[in-house]
Amino acid sequence: MKYLKRIALLPALILSCLLHAQPPQHRIATAGKARYAIILSRDADSLTRFAADELQDYLFRISGAQVRIADKPVKRFKSIFIGKEWFAKKAASGRLEAMNDDGFCIFSEDGHLYLGGKRPVGDIYAVYTLLQDYAGCLWPGNGEVYIPEKPDLNLPEISLFSQPDFRFRHPHFPDKNKPEYYFPARIHPMDEWGMFVHTFHKLMPPETYFGSHPEYYSLVNGKRIRDGQLCLSNPDVIRLLTENLREEMKKKPDCTYWSVSQNDCINYCECEKCQALYDQYGSISGAYVSMANQIARQFPDKQISTLAYQFTRSAPTAIVPDSNVNIMFCSIECNRSQPLATDPRSADFVKDMKDWSSLTDNIFMWDYVVQFKTFTGPFPNFSVLQPNIRFFREHGIPMMFQQGSGNSWSDFSEYKQALISRLLWDADLNEPAFREKFFHAFYGAAADVMLEYFELVQHEMEKQAATRTLDIYGYPALYSGWFLKPELLIRYRKMMDSAQLLVQEDPVRLKRLLRQRCSVDFAFLDVALSLNHPALSFYQMQDGRRTINPVMKDYLDQFVRNCEATGIKTIDENGYAPEAYRTQALNVAAMAVKPNKAAGKQISSLTPVSPLYDVGGTRALTDGLFGGQHFRMNWLGYQGHDIEVLIDFGQTETFSRVETNFFLDLVSWIFLPLEVRIEVSDNGTDFRTVHTEKIPEPVRNFGQKPVHFSFSFPETGAKFLKVTAISHKTCPDWHRGANQPAWIFIDELVVE
Repeated sequence: MKYLKRIALLPALILSCLLHAQPPQHRIATAGKARYAIILSRDADSLTRFAADELQDYLFRISGAQVRIADKPVKRFKSIFIGKEWFAKKAASGRLEAMNDDGFCIFSEDGHLYLGGKRPVGDIYAVYTLLQDYAGCLWPGNGEVYIPEKPDLNLPEISLFSQPDFRFRHPHFPDKNKPEYYFPARIHPMDEWGMFVHTFHKLMPPETYFGSHPEYYSLVNGKRIRDGQLCLSNPDVIRLLTENLREEMKKKPDCTYWSVSQNDCINYCECEKCQALYDQYGSISGAYVSMANQIARQFPDKQISTLAYQFTRSAPTAIVPDSNVNIMFCSIECNRSQPLATDPRSADFVKDMKDWSSLTDNIFMWDYVVQFKTFTGPFPNFSVLQPNIRFFREHGIPMMFQQGSGNSWSDFSEYKQALISRLLWDADLNEPAFREKFFHAFYGAAADVMLEYFELVQHEMEKQAATRTLDIYGYPALYSGWFLKPELLIRYRKMMDSAQLLVQEDPVRLKRLLRQRCSVDFAFLDVALSLNHPALSFYQMQDGRRTINPVMKDYLDQFVRNCEATGIKTIDENGYAPEAYRTQALNVAAMAVKPNKAAGKQISSLTPVSPLYDVGGTRALTDGLFGGQHFRMNWLGYQGHDIEVLIDFGQTETFSRVETNFFLDLVSWIFLPLEVRIEVSDNGTDFRTVHTEKIPEPVRNFGQKPVHFSFSFPETGAKFLKVTAISHKTCPDWHRGANQPAWIFIDELVVE
């Protein structure tokens, strides 16, 4: 207010000058008429020509002006020069040449604009930077672009010299391989890779070699196994890897990077010779570096990549990777609620990072920025993205792979891939300002509400970040005591309702809003289904009986419809479809409202429950809280034992059906039972079998899900009922955990 009073006292002429004074500008178009021309040399590279064509097209779409392209300056028009040859004799040329390969510059001189990259791809980066950072365009992904309407298009004086913090930049999200996204985002597709990660089974498939040469494969617990690693102390293994890799290279001769790396499991070889290698090099990883070095020397013009992942994450002490051996270093175990560098839980990872970076600067960082068990669920890890990327920059990491949701949509994935793309170029980005700009362009009238929601979820996560783990294998119900508390979910949903009303007449932004609200609605449904919380439950009491709340069923149906309408086809990394989730949720709900003769009765387990997953003991089998999509939630776990559960009704009851759920998650060593047997007794000692059913082996994939079973038999009267589920006890030979104790999980027994 004081400032306004001071202005009011100025003479009118001075005030007019102050209010209308502007910094020098490039008037690209006035009233839709071009005042500049785009200039590039006659022998310009195809990438430079592409850059000029894109600039011409977008200037027309912004202003309506037809900006011509010429090979020399045009009279009466100022020039936008594209290509470094136009300023070869200027000081900017030397500055550009001192930058790294993807560097570029944009600068003003004498009313003209100069755009150029050290390489032709930098010309493209310069054009898109001009359009995004100065003209106001935005490429949010999904084939979409935000283009402001500016018939009078003015650009400021510019002096920008920019180069990326990382040589290779790849956020692994749905737009990763689309030129219409990766050029504006200044990131890289994976087209330099001939084979990518977990390639032992591709280069030496057990179907081809195991039968005749089991010695090529890991010895685990005294037995050679098919689904493990390779025996790297065997020279024939190194020879075959090299020969088979050479054949693969012939198919893609232009590719530079070739992964020769461990399979996605543990089961490294325990034979004496391999153990000697581990001891010699001070780490299991030493044997893998030795393997990579031997192969890399056969292909000096290629980069041989191998993993530092799980059991190979720690660096060796007595071997150094060759210069053309690329170390793919992975952060899969780390917590995502706090930055790596300051989180005590990540101290071992930080040490490993420092150890590897002291051995080599040829490191490909594989970081994880998404929740695999549920893409369609809130995952507020945004506060750690920038600190972690800065941490990697500080340790000289040249190559960054940010593992997002691949080809699938995930929570705020449009913003996450845009943000990460910018951070991989400039780790010191002003993130709040970028977020503000992105949300307003992306959500339009709903931007302020969506920003409020975004910041609220992040704030609630950070309240317990020091004591709670944000896990890439988490699930909404696991966070129901944290940032997904029932009262918060109710608030989040109301915010989505408000935001939706604000863009109701804007179909493009409405679709974006509905896609993002699927994340909130999924969490809302999952927590309601899993907790039966008084404030948020899938059920209601009606005439003294628990019934399905029709409002929640409507929400479930709406969630599936919104997924379908906005292109969400899977809610997790294994292709679990929204419609399949709906079916499972309704099955669970139907069981939950059935009269259960076992409810409130004495239940004992005759075999030991794992203390890791006892969820309060056998009372969890009839507590009405059903196991969800994750084995950590309401599931009773047994390791290496059958399930044998005894129900004492206290008096004779009649029944003819038993329903229950088992969990299937082969990657976590959780199997369905081989057989289920139901027995009854009048005295608790002498039992007779009323039903036996063998369970077919499921398809061997890496999905996880509850599996419902209903066992019917002739009506029977008895005081005791025993349910036995026969376990594998140890993982079968075909499994990556062969010979290790197998798990079996059960939840909820309904007796009718």
